[in-house]
Amino acid sequence: MQNLRRVGAPGLQPHQSPPHGCARRPFKQTPPVAKPDSPGPGLVERLRRFVGAWQPFTGAGLAAFAETSISRLVTFQFIAAVGIAVLVVGALRWTWVPVIERSLPNLPESVPLQAGRLLWPDAEPRRLAENAWLAIVVRPSTNSTPDDPGQTADLQVELHPGTYRIEGIFGHIDRPYPRSLTADLGRIPATAAWNAWRRPAAFLLALGFTLFLWVSWWGLATAYAPFAWAFAHLCRRPLSLAAAWKISAAALFVGAAVGAAGFAGYATGAIRLPGVLVTQAIHIPIAWIWLIWGLLSTTSTPRPARTKASNPFAGSN
Repeated sequence: MQNLRRVGAPGLQPHQSPPHGCARRPFKQTPPVAKPDSPGPGLVERLRRFVGAWQPFTGAGLAAFAETSISRLVTFQFIAAVGIAVLVVGALRWTWVPVIERSLPNLPESVPLQAGRLLWPDAEPRRLAENAWLAIVVRPSTNSTPDDPGQTADLQVELHPGTYRIEGIFGHIDRPYPRSLTADLGRIPATAAWNAWRRPAAFLLALGFTLFLWVSWWGLATAYAPFAWAFAHLCRRPLSLAAAWKISAAALFVGAAVGAAGFAGYATGAIRLPGVLVTQAIHIPIAWIWLIWGLLSTTSTPRPARTKASNPFAGSN
């Protein structure tokens, strides 16, 4: 019977070392090469991450609102609404209030308003005060005369015996005096009432305008959100309905800024009343454009790679 030999080393006896040529060489491990550290985010990027969503005037800025919290968005809405309301009240203070204050000394001693009739003491038409934005005119008689004051301001308020008229560039509106209202529009009582209610009226106007903006923004964002969500998914932007709502709400800030710029330009005399109407007409379409820009600036989902279908008849020959 032949002796068994070790597998892999023919001709070797047990406990016999292999020849030099067959000696197992030690495995040399390559030391790991240290990879250079990737550069961290820059100062601007770190600041942007720290601040978060803060401006809606660019596509990336709008897209950042998709990940922000509702409380942060509501805070931005409150600040924007208060700022725009203060701007509107300030514009009225700059344009209309001076005319009202100059008209008070030109009132007669007593002008009773009772049973829906204004009892003016004389029959001559009179222009109480005016500027380029507002004019206040009294027409005690319905009969026109050559001395009737025409319209020279963007908006003219006319006091007639039974009605008051608001006349602008597109025509006029006549409204009757409330029959249940009894007051004296004379110089002394009108001045006292104006001084007593001027600041409370400005505060109530600013508060009402703030609430109006807030409610309208929430309503419009709720109406836009389903369409924004559908558009985002068509463009392969996987947004939730809540994220689409937040981007829609942020896009309305841009339209509101355009409308506020119109009021500011009108108050400073840079544009006239038709220009203000144009800004109010285009501020909603501008919000739509910015909404689309913000949706397209969000992260997109990559399309799956197309794999070539295998031929089931290949290799059958």
